[in-house]
Amino acid sequence: MHIHSTYKLINSSKAVKEYRKELKEISKINLRRSSKFNILAVLGALRATKEIKLRENLGIYVASEYGPINDVYKLMQTINEENNIVMPFDFLNVNSNNVSFYVSQALNAKGKNMLLTSQYLSFEKSLQLAQFELEIDEISDILIGGVDESLEEVKDYEKYVNFANNQTSQDGSCWLYLNNESSNSLGEITNIQEFSSSEELLKNIKSTYSKIALNQFAQNDENIVSKLDNNKIIDSKDFFGSEGALRVLDLLEYKGEHLYIAKDINNNYITIELKV
Repeated sequence: MHIHSTYKLINSSKAVKEYRKELKEISKINLRRSSKFNILAVLGALRATKEIKLRENLGIYVASEYGPINDVYKLMQTINEENNIVMPFDFLNVNSNNVSFYVSQALNAKGKNMLLTSQYLSFEKSLQLAQFELEIDEISDILIGGVDESLEEVKDYEKYVNFANNQTSQDGSCWLYLNNESSNSLGEITNIQEFSSSEELLKNIKSTYSKIALNQFAQNDENIVSKLDNNKIIDSKDFFGSEGALRVLDLLEYKGEHLYIAKDINNNYITIELKV
């Protein structure tokens, strides 16, 4: 799969009105009362494709760890407080499946669109599915994004979410546009592979990668880290829920053949190999 366009938005938690203002400057889509999650996704997708002539059979894949978590939190607070009324848009904004429809609507795209989530591997699993559907000609092009809100407004979120490195949660909307055409591409994803143990993974990776990126759980897997060349490992301070999208974009900044290793809390692994 060849990468033809990317976009990265990483911010500390910003108010939704600020993103609405940015969106209004580039699109006429009416999301005035929509969730921050939806607006982050649409904003990122539009910016990723601003120089792209979209084809009819485009597949849109939105990956997310938490979905519209801030709106869910606010809704639960409203329900639990006396004399508060839940409004129709409150319910609409906690329906996470809306997000891929809004992206499709903003792009005037007619192909398939979907939201996918898989605990701590949402972007990686989404990219894997998109690759398969491209291979069987279900789609001709891929627009895939990792989208998540900062959790800073959710009280005691640390009780429910594992952050292996105690990172600060940020707003993020990171996107890639891919297809099978090599001409003028920014890079190529050459292989995506799953492993059920670190031993199996280590047997199947090469020693010649130029750069290596690790997600939060792989960074703390001593069995893996001890076998890698530390000089090749990218130390990135940015972090948000759909971390995999960010790590792939990090690797695209370097020339060479690269490796991204993702791990979840159940010791499942996915590797993504790239050539730039």
